[in-house]
Amino acid sequence: MPKHPTRSLSFGLLIIALALRFFRLSSQSLWLDEGGTWSEATGRSWPSLFGDLFSPRQSYPLYHLLMKAWTSLFGDSELALRAPSALVGALAVVLLYHLARRLSTPTVAWVAAGLLAINPFGLWQSQDAKVYSMLMAAVLWSNLALLDLLDQPKPKQVWLWFVSVVLCLSLHRLALLQVLGQVLVLVLHFRQSVWHKWLWLGFGLLTLGFMVGIRFGLRQDPNAPPIGRTIGVFQAAWLLLGRLSFDRSSSDLTWRLLPVGLALASGLWLTWSHPRRNIILSLWLLPTLLFLAVLAVGSPLYEPRYLSFSLPLFCLMLAFGLAGMTQQRWLNVGSIVAITGLSAWLVFQQPYGIWSGNAVKEDYRGAVQTLAEHVAPDDVVIVQPPYIATLYQYYASRVTPDALPIARGFGRIGAIGYDQGEFDNDYAALLAGQRRGWLLIAPENAKAIDPPNPQYPQDDMGKVGINFLTADLNDKWRCTDLPYWEFNALRILCQSFPRPMQVENLALVGTWSIPNSATATWDHTLQLEGYQFQAWADGYQAGGTLPVQLAWRTNSVLAKDYRLFIHLVPALGAPVAAQVDTMPLNGGLPTSRWQANQAIHDQVAVPLPKNLAKGQYLVVLGWYDPTITDIEAQRLPMTASTAQHGANYIELGTVEIE
Repeated sequence: MPKHPTRSLSFGLLIIALALRFFRLSSQSLWLDEGGTWSEATGRSWPSLFGDLFSPRQSYPLYHLLMKAWTSLFGDSELALRAPSALVGALAVVLLYHLARRLSTPTVAWVAAGLLAINPFGLWQSQDAKVYSMLMAAVLWSNLALLDLLDQPKPKQVWLWFVSVVLCLSLHRLALLQVLGQVLVLVLHFRQSVWHKWLWLGFGLLTLGFMVGIRFGLRQDPNAPPIGRTIGVFQAAWLLLGRLSFDRSSSDLTWRLLPVGLALASGLWLTWSHPRRNIILSLWLLPTLLFLAVLAVGSPLYEPRYLSFSLPLFCLMLAFGLAGMTQQRWLNVGSIVAITGLSAWLVFQQPYGIWSGNAVKEDYRGAVQTLAEHVAPDDVVIVQPPYIATLYQYYASRVTPDALPIARGFGRIGAIGYDQGEFDNDYAALLAGQRRGWLLIAPENAKAIDPPNPQYPQDDMGKVGINFLTADLNDKWRCTDLPYWEFNALRILCQSFPRPMQVENLALVGTWSIPNSATATWDHTLQLEGYQFQAWADGYQAGGTLPVQLAWRTNSVLAKDYRLFIHLVPALGAPVAAQVDTMPLNGGLPTSRWQANQAIHDQVAVPLPKNLAKGQYLVVLGWYDPTITDIEAQRLPMTASTAQHGANYIELGTVEIE
C-alpha cells in the first residue's frame, strides 16, 4: 500500500470541512431539540447530569454533560451551542479518510471523505446542537480502535477499543447498534481463539439487551416530544436512502438518486469480494439491518438521525462503488461531480437548503421576535405543546430588552380523560379577566398530544388551536390581520376579549374600565375615550416597545378602513424617531366592522429602534385614510380634544427612553 497520507494533507482536509460546517452556522433559528440541549446544559446541575450517565432512560447523557462544560466556557448563543457539532463534524471527515485508507486505497479514501464533507445530511447534523455529529466522530474513532485491535490484539488496544465503546454508548444508547457490529467483527475474526464462544455469548446478550431496551425504554409521557414514527421496513429503507444521500425525501429526489443507487449497488457487490468484507459489512450493514428490524416489529423509532452514525460508512460504500464502476485506478470524474455537485446545489436550494437563506428549521427566532413587537405587559402568552416554552424562553431574552410575559400552557392536555369540559376550565383559569391572549403553537408537535377533531375540516391544531382560530366566531375578536401568522412549522394566533370573561361559565359580561385620560374625536366620528402607556418592568428601552392601551368608540357606522399612526418625536416638527402604522387589533377588526356606539379597546405596541437615543420623546396619535394618495389630505381632521393637539393629531404625552 502507498505511504500513509501526510499530516499536511489531513490538516488541509480538516480546514475544508471546518469551513463548510461553520458557513452560516448561526443563520437558522434553534429548533425544538436544540432548545432541549440548551435547557439541559444550562438549566440542570452538574450532579444531576452526572447521574444521567447511569440511567437507562437517558438517551445521550454524556452529550449534555459535555455541553454544560462547553456553555460554561463559551456561552449559550446559537453559534456557541452549534460549534461543538461543527468541530467534531469536521473531525469526522478526517477520521473517515483514515478509516477508508486502512480499508482501501488512497483514492477511495479521498472520495469517501469528500462525499462526507459536502453531504447535506452530514452538514445538517454538523450545524445542529445535537449529539449526532459527535456520535459520528466517536463511532469512527471506535472503528479505528477496532482495526488496531484486530491488527495487534494486545491489552492496550483492547482497553482503547473498550473506552471508545463506552464513549459511544454514553453519547447515545442507539450506538449499541454499532457496537453489535463491532462485536460481530471480533467473533468472525477470532474464530480460533479460546474467547470465541464468549464473544458469541456477548453478542447474543447485547442483542437481547438491545431488543429489551427498545421494547421498554421508549418514552411514555404523552406531554413529551414523540421519539419517532412507526413505519414499514421498505418505506424506511427508501426514505433513509434519500436522507443519507441528500437529506431529502426520496420521493422529491426520484431520478437524482440514480447515481447514488448505482454506486451503492456496485459498492456492495465489490465489498463482497473485499478481503476485509466481514469488517465493512458488519460495521455498516448489520446496524442498518438491525434498525430496520426494530421498525419491522412496530417500534415508533423511525428517525433518520438515529442512524446518522452510519453515514460515514455509507459514503465509503459509495466511494467503493464509484471506483469499481470504472475498473480503473482513478474514479469516474463525472460520477463524482454528479453526486458532489448535486449535494452542493441542494444545500443552497430554495426553500429547503440549509444555506438557502430561508428558514429551514422551526423559526422560533422569527416567531418570538414578532411576538415581542406586539405583546403588552399584561397579555397572556400560551405555548402549545407546553414543552416548546423552552424556545420561547431562549429567544424572549435575546430579541428584546423587555421582560416578556412568562409562557403558559395547558399542562394536562393529552392526559387520559382530558375532555372539552376540562379544557374549558383550564382555558378560563388562564384567560378569565384578561384582555388579550396570544398563542404560539407548533401544529405538528401539538398533534401528538392534542389531535385535531376530524369533524372539523379546518381544524389542524387541536382544541387549543381551533379555539384561537375561531375567536371571531365565538364572541371574541381576532387580533391579527390573518387567521394566523406562520413561521416555518410555527403559528401565532391572537384573540382579544370585547368584555371580561367570567370564570364560571366562560360568558363575556360587563365592560372594561376606560383609562382616565384626555379624549379626542377625529372627523366627528372616531372617538378616543381613554388611553394609557403600559410600562415594562425595566421601563422603555431602545430595541423594545412602547405599549399603548386605547379605548375607542364611533357614533356611526364607518364605511372605510382607516389606519392609525403613533409617532415618537423629540419635539414637534422634528423627524419621527419611532412609529407604528396599523389597523385596529393588528388588522383583526377594521373600522368598517365597528358597530355604532360599540366600545372598542385595542393595544398597540410601538417598536423602538435599537439605535434610538436616550431621552424624552413626545408621543402623538392620529388617523388617516389609506385610499387617499396625498399624505396631508389623507389624515383625518381633529374635531375635538381635551388635550394638546394639532390639526390632525393628539399629543398623548412624553415617555423616557432609558
